[in-house]
Amino acid sequence: MFATPLGRKQLSRIPTPYCAQAEEFLEQTRLCCAHLAPETKTIIRKLTTGAYTHYQFTGVPITKRMPPTPETYPPPEHSPTYQAEGIIGCIAQSLGRMFGYRENCQHLIYDIYPVRGYEQSSSFINSRKMLGFHSDGSAHTKLIPDYTLLFCIRSDPNSINLIADVKNIVKQLPKWVMDELFEPNFLHMVSQNPPRTIRKPILSHEDGELSIAYDDETVSGTDARSKNALELLNQASEQTASPIKNHPNSLLVLNNKRCLHARTAFTPKYNGEDRWIKGTYVSCTPIKNGTILTLDP
Repeated sequence: MFATPLGRKQLSRIPTPYCAQAEEFLEQTRLCCAHLAPETKTIIRKLTTGAYTHYQFTGVPITKRMPPTPETYPPPEHSPTYQAEGIIGCIAQSLGRMFGYRENCQHLIYDIYPVRGYEQSSSFINSRKMLGFHSDGSAHTKLIPDYTLLFCIRSDPNSINLIADVKNIVKQLPKWVMDELFEPNFLHMVSQNPPRTIRKPILSHEDGELSIAYDDETVSGTDARSKNALELLNQASEQTASPIKNHPNSLLVLNNKRCLHARTAFTPKYNGEDRWIKGTYVSCTPIKNGTILTLDP
């Protein structure tokens, strides 16, 4: 059981998060946190203590009929109910504070689905191209998420998540690679237009734990040694990754600083039945709940 009967009733009455001020959505979903089932609260504790670096809730109680998967971006914002968004908001606020990136979406919850013309792009709306191993927001100048939440509305059997725990990754690396990844010898792309990068390491220690900030599409080495280290990092990520299939009405929670994630390629049909994910970001820092961040000028 995901939530108590009262919690399920409350989740069916959640207001829209797709507005300029999402305070009512945040308040109503925060109140739902108290009505999560005991087993759900236990899993959340394991995520917050680091016992789990990821977890997939399955069989989440969604009773509304979802519209067809959109084909253009951004998606329509109106919905008869906001159950999926409510579940995302409830679990997110059990972990920390919700926030978003204006570069992704103007709202706290963003959508992922294939868009015609972007099949081979490097963005999360691609499809025919594998989405490489990465941690979300790894090059953002203000804040990197502690957690990423991905709620599956519709799945595709060929679209599989690959999750690689940083502790398992480093076990496969020679010491010189480990040492190199702790050095600020890597360029992380902040933006493409205008072109902008920051130079920083990939591995660090945060609160006594090993942390990773990486995106194999947008991080490059600055010399032969750092470039070779990246090749071995990518190989170790592939070798240690665990496959996790999306299921309709499932919520995947990722510790964004303790693991990398990727997604296999799939063929979109553009018939209203394509893979559709809703996501958000969570921070454990004392930012204002509901903040939408922008890049520094």
